[in-house]
Amino acid sequence: MDTCSIIRRIEVTYILSWFLIVGTAFAQQRFLVQPQNKSLIQGGMVILKCQVENLVGSLQWTKNYFGMGQDRTLSGFDRYKIIGSESDGVHDLMISDAKLEDDAPFQCQIAPTETTLGLVSQVAMVTILLPPDSPTIGNQSTVEVIAGRPQNITCRSDNGKPAASISWFTGGSEVTSNIHYTAITYPNKKQDAISSLTITPTKADEGKVYECHAINAAIFAPLKVQTSLTVLYVPEVQMTVDPPLKVKESESVSFTCTGQGNPNTLTWRWYRNSAVIAGAEGRYLQITTVEPDHDKNVITCEAKNSVGSTKKDYTLHVQYGPRFSEELKHAAADIGQSATMTCNAKGNPTPAIIWTKKGSDSILSSSSSFTIQRVAESDLGIYVCTASVMGFDKITREIHLLKKGPPLVISDLEQFAKEGDIAHIECATKSIPKPNMIAWGKEAKTLEVDKLQRYSVTEEELPTGRKSVLRIVNVHSGDYGEYNCSVQNSYGMDAKVIKLKQKDAIPMAYVMGGVSGGIGVIILVGIVLFCYNRRRNREEDMATETDSTDSAVKKNKPDIKVEFKPAGSDFTGPLESWRNDYNKDHYRYSADYDELQEGRPYTNGYGFPERGDYKDYRDYEYKEDFERRYPYDRSYDSGFEPDFHPRVSGYNRPQPAAPPELHPYPNGTNALYLQDPLPLSRLSTNV
Repeated sequence: MDTCSIIRRIEVTYILSWFLIVGTAFAQQRFLVQPQNKSLIQGGMVILKCQVENLVGSLQWTKNYFGMGQDRTLSGFDRYKIIGSESDGVHDLMISDAKLEDDAPFQCQIAPTETTLGLVSQVAMVTILLPPDSPTIGNQSTVEVIAGRPQNITCRSDNGKPAASISWFTGGSEVTSNIHYTAITYPNKKQDAISSLTITPTKADEGKVYECHAINAAIFAPLKVQTSLTVLYVPEVQMTVDPPLKVKESESVSFTCTGQGNPNTLTWRWYRNSAVIAGAEGRYLQITTVEPDHDKNVITCEAKNSVGSTKKDYTLHVQYGPRFSEELKHAAADIGQSATMTCNAKGNPTPAIIWTKKGSDSILSSSSSFTIQRVAESDLGIYVCTASVMGFDKITREIHLLKKGPPLVISDLEQFAKEGDIAHIECATKSIPKPNMIAWGKEAKTLEVDKLQRYSVTEEELPTGRKSVLRIVNVHSGDYGEYNCSVQNSYGMDAKVIKLKQKDAIPMAYVMGGVSGGIGVIILVGIVLFCYNRRRNREEDMATETDSTDSAVKKNKPDIKVEFKPAGSDFTGPLESWRNDYNKDHYRYSADYDELQEGRPYTNGYGFPERGDYKDYRDYEYKEDFERRYPYDRSYDSGFEPDFHPRVSGYNRPQPAAPPELHPYPNGTNALYLQDPLPLSRLSTNV
């Protein structure tokens, strides 16, 4: 063979090889079937498809993107193997007895060659399904809920894959609202499903059944659990009151509370106006004596159990009689000016108020205040405010309408204190209007009380004036002497000298009185013994005389008992017998005055006569002549007659009444008699 032939053969071979390579390149390997996602229940079997055409390179399966080897038996993976006709390009992956670890992405891969590219199939997800645990609602077959309070009922189904779906049913109907669902995934790919149903139960829901259904793809029928409600509730309280409506003061009222709750173990407590009533811990409460200040009080009983407490209130309505709601205040005015008197009273029902002038039944006003627009002399005096509530006693208050004027000092001019004691020198004043100044002095010098450690001054308001008390601690001899009390108001002033004298430990008057009393007792005992012995002797003498029939005969005349009561025996005695006993609440210093009535004080509580009621000392027939001869100065008139002061020259004081005139008997005897003869004595005779 020549060289040309050889060269021609080489060229033909090269050309044939080139065509072979190019033909092969144009017949490229490719997937006919790629694997798809698969789901299966744990323990099942699954086949992942993979078919390749024109396979040139090596083929293997990957799990989690890691190759498992080119051997079709897949050594090392006992439950895995490649199946199918290799000549047909079938390289399916079969997984037997699937486990949770098989839950992973799988791919079929072909390795590249010098003449072909490598191929990778789509990812096929193998999902292993796990049935969930049976659902549970708490740890018991019942759920405790509280009436009226929103509360969650929780159902959970754990360890499912995927997480279980949970639904709620009650009374055969599905509940679709107020549900909150949560799924929790763990590293092992298991999931817990939690569903909460929010309800607001009532007492009527006691025993109501709720059912929880749990299901996922690993099971064909839902798993079920049910529970019933135990409804707890705070006590329901009822209160009864006896009497049921209104109660009068001084009566009793009883309260009884009953309650029902779940649990029904109840404790009780009582309140008055939100304050705990000590010692009241049962179902009963009694107020034995209702008082006016109980009116509109709120009485509360409280029942408590482990859930909570409930209170029941009752407002007391107390009917009570009238009582004055403010301190007594007298009124004062200048003649021609207006004056207003007030009288506020409270009661239930609201008291009716009427105003009258003392001694008159004419109603002047029916409101709590009474105003006189232009005060005249005749308007001065005492006005009576009457407050009444039906079914209760009326109450009255006397309010004085006084004429304004300068003040008066009305205290005792001699006051006493023991050495070493505390002295109280009192300076009581009558002042309409009230004083704007009461000052103390000693020996013509003003007392600067603030600079004297042992001296202090206090003041006390009086209805028609003010009282100032000079207090001296640890009295010694230098404290005795004269003190000046000066008082001033807008109409003038007055001043008095009050002497502080030393008080004996035992007054001489008491000593003399005791001695005299002892002597009197001795004399009285002697007289009684003398009379007794004399009577006894007389009876013995009478017993020795008898008549002819030996009958006892009395020598004496029938026993006559004479009771004599002189005229005027109802007269109560000197004024001093009551001076220290009458109302001293405000005017217990009136010893500086002579009283205007004999034997008794005025009943208005102030020691002053009432306008229009003034009577002279004894209503003698010569009264008019007395008043004509001794008129009194009205330059200072408080509205009560007569108005004077015993130690102030500026005020005229009536002179004492002249003694009754004695007249001789008409027969010319020397005996005298009163023009008004004494009444006859009373005589009784017992035979």
